[in-house]
Amino acid sequence: MTKLYLIRHGQKQIHAGDPGLTKIGFNQAKETGEYLKQFPINKIISSPLKRTVETAQQIAKVLNLKYSLDKALIERMIWSDPKITRQEFIREWIKSTNNREYVPKYGDSSRATGERIHQLVNKVSKDQNHIVFVTHGGAILDYLRNMFGDERLSSIKIAYQEGNDFQMMNCAINKIVSDNKPVLKMLNFTEHLTTKSE
Repeated sequence: MTKLYLIRHGQKQIHAGDPGLTKIGFNQAKETGEYLKQFPINKIISSPLKRTVETAQQIAKVLNLKYSLDKALIERMIWSDPKITRQEFIREWIKSTNNREYVPKYGDSSRATGERIHQLVNKVSKDQNHIVFVTHGGAILDYLRNMFGDERLSSIKIAYQEGNDFQMMNCAINKIVSDNKPVLKMLNFTEHLTTKSE
């Protein structure tokens, strides 16, 4: 039986490029590692972006494990150009959330992002059975939407000023247990955190 833990990075700094974690984000990552100690985790894989790497480092330190990086876990869209306003980026993000085939200006479609994560999960879960994936909120949701459909995730869909989207909290844990058929056991779980995002 395979158990997957898809974890969003901790609270990040807000700026274009490749922002790292805030002090709160580092604390959230440590608390997540402490919570995961109860499970026999045997592999940690992280997106290569700074905020996910810093989260994976903290979790790996607590669990006394190494971690590896994989580009398949990268976010659907990356706000890399400071000349692009945050509002413009968010508009593209919302559009790509609500039209899963739409390829945004700054990344991949929602469906394609979910599929590349699915391929990685299939590849690594053949050899390991308690795997932590440290990635991004949008990427996790793209994968979960592919696997379970939007209705299963409706409890975390909210209305933002820019339009409807799903909300994945910082350092939220999403657990999938798979024998023959995958089952979503935890969705957007944050009860392990005493350090909440501002």
